[in-house]
Amino acid sequence: MTPTLYFVDVESTGVDLKNDRLIQLAFLKVQGDNIEAFNDLCYTDIEMNDTVVNIHHITNAMLEDKYWPYETDAFIELEKGNSLSNYFIAHGNELDVAMLEHEELSLEMQKIDTDKCSRLLFKEAGSYKLEDLITRYQLTQKAEAVAKQIDLKDIDAHDALSDAVWHYVLFEALLERAEGDIDALVTLTAEPMMLEKITFGKYKGKSFEEVFQKSPLDLVWMYANMAQDWSDLDFTLAYWLKQKAFFWQKAQDERKEAEQLRF
Repeated sequence: MTPTLYFVDVESTGVDLKNDRLIQLAFLKVQGDNIEAFNDLCYTDIEMNDTVVNIHHITNAMLEDKYWPYETDAFIELEKGNSLSNYFIAHGNELDVAMLEHEELSLEMQKIDTDKCSRLLFKEAGSYKLEDLITRYQLTQKAEAVAKQIDLKDIDAHDALSDAVWHYVLFEALLERAEGDIDALVTLTAEPMMLEKITFGKYKGKSFEEVFQKSPLDLVWMYANMAQDWSDLDFTLAYWLKQKAFFWQKAQDERKEAEQLRF
């Protein structure tokens, strides 16, 4: 039986993997040559700030008459396909997976992260933002053809369905680089990867090495409070903190304390 590929993107009330919630779920369901699009806004009782709204242009007022995420057609359809024989494909999938798990959908599908695979297979790319990869590898026309097939008139960054279309064409380029071996992309996604630069907070844009040299206790805090659900961050922080036994031991002790406080 031909596996089903789900090219998924979500928008949420923010990027806190523990506290934020799903407000849009969109995906392409691809089985052989057949492509179906699903796209739903979702109700939330979390008030969003202007910074978040300016990114995805979804306001709380737009969600007042919508269903809770688990009640939407998109969620129910994704839940139906949630089996080991199918594939869940997203670009930087930590947020997508976390938001779905908040709605009690624990993914059994095999996972492919097009961001991580691009960093490993497209080392020459320079930038790994989704839009930049589409431009760099001349995938715009392919994306427009897919959009036409699903009656999507315009492709816009930070629109969940548009991003799902980009995931699809980027995946095809990655699959070609992997010589058609889809399971090789699953393996690349599952293996820990060393991160070069911090992509969040006050050190955004700085290398982990630089922060370790100047402010190692901040890496200790990240390890104790942020890295448990982010395997690549956990792997990277452990690598640097292990350079000095004092900081590695302190990081492990603080993580244990943080876990005890949570429970």
